[in-house]
Amino acid sequence: AVVSTQSTGVSKGIFDKVAQGEGTSALDAAADELDLGDGDGAWGDDDLDLDDEGKLGGSDDGLGEEDGGGWDVEDDIDLPPDLDIAVTQVTGTSYVPPAIGTSTAKRWTDNSQFAVDHLMGGSVDSAMRLLDDQIGVVDFNPYKSLFMEVMGRGAVCLPGLPCQAPIMAYPPRTLNDNSPKTTLPRKYQKLTDLVEQLQVGYQLTTQGKFSEAAIKFHSILLAVPLLIVESKEELNEAQQLIGICREYVLGLQMEIARKELPRRTVDDQIRICELAAYFTHCNLQPVHLILVLRSAAQLFYKLKNFKTAASFARRLLDCGPKQDLATTMRKIIAACEKNPVDEHKLQYDQHNPFVLCARSYLPIYRGKAVEKCPLCTASYLPEHKGSVCTVCKVSEVGKETIGLRIFPGQFR
Repeated sequence: AVVSTQSTGVSKGIFDKVAQGEGTSALDAAADELDLGDGDGAWGDDDLDLDDEGKLGGSDDGLGEEDGGGWDVEDDIDLPPDLDIAVTQVTGTSYVPPAIGTSTAKRWTDNSQFAVDHLMGGSVDSAMRLLDDQIGVVDFNPYKSLFMEVMGRGAVCLPGLPCQAPIMAYPPRTLNDNSPKTTLPRKYQKLTDLVEQLQVGYQLTTQGKFSEAAIKFHSILLAVPLLIVESKEELNEAQQLIGICREYVLGLQMEIARKELPRRTVDDQIRICELAAYFTHCNLQPVHLILVLRSAAQLFYKLKNFKTAASFARRLLDCGPKQDLATTMRKIIAACEKNPVDEHKLQYDQHNPFVLCARSYLPIYRGKAVEKCPLCTASYLPEHKGSVCTVCKVSEVGKETIGLRIFPGQFR
């Protein structure tokens, strides 16, 4: 029904009337307009055939015979016999999602045997296992900051739309390498980068900043196992770099310990001279060896071990020092030759080759049992087997390993 108003000229319908409160609801208004008749046809009253007590009469089941045919379905339909209809068989009712693909980071760990590639892919556990098998790393605390830095360089985060998650991209080592079986992450660091850091360590040593220099050499030592070199020449250079860092870390640790020792008794003076003498047998750069030999010659001269002091002075002259330092060493030699004896006996024999125990700072002479660190190859007395190396601070002394693996040719 439509109600028209003269004031506005707009027709009103049922729902408009309800909205203005003229009806209870739109559904009720529609229901009121229905013309309910007598319910003829299928809605007609059935003859219930009630008896005197109000119960249904007739048959026991209470259902009378229906007059109509109900849903009459005829099965005898004549269809052409040449109809060919494809029948689709339903095998299941549940939705089967597609299989999850392999991420780029997972492919890196599958395609590489280098610990650094596993770190770039975020697989810390497998990287730790590789370092343990290769160089016997058992204490990963010194590696924590380095691991975090390597993992942070494996992916690039691209900001997306506001309130949306960023897009992660994984730069490959080779720009056009998109094969899932050969893709690898970009290199974390090059050997030349560590060589530049080595120069910084040399400068700190020359300036007498022993603690800072030791930290720098130690960081370089830990970074070498995370390199990937391209040739055997670079592999040899990396191994030489480990040896240089080992010698400097060991020597600087001894020098720091020597400066902290007391000087009250003669035994204290003897131990100070022993550490100074051991430091002269570390493989150092000539400029640093000159400084070490000068310190040892002066200490032994004050201890009145003139014979050994003169030997240090002669070794210093062989290094080609400056003129004023050379003059001082010649004076020491001339003074020592007047009484070429050692007043105190030290645990030091300069004519008998030895390696130094990196924990006790005692000489291990040739022919004696010795244990090695798998990473830095620092030497130890047999009683220190199984302990953590004091030079690299990560590997177990005397542990059997397969060796450093940073060159692809080592896996062939």
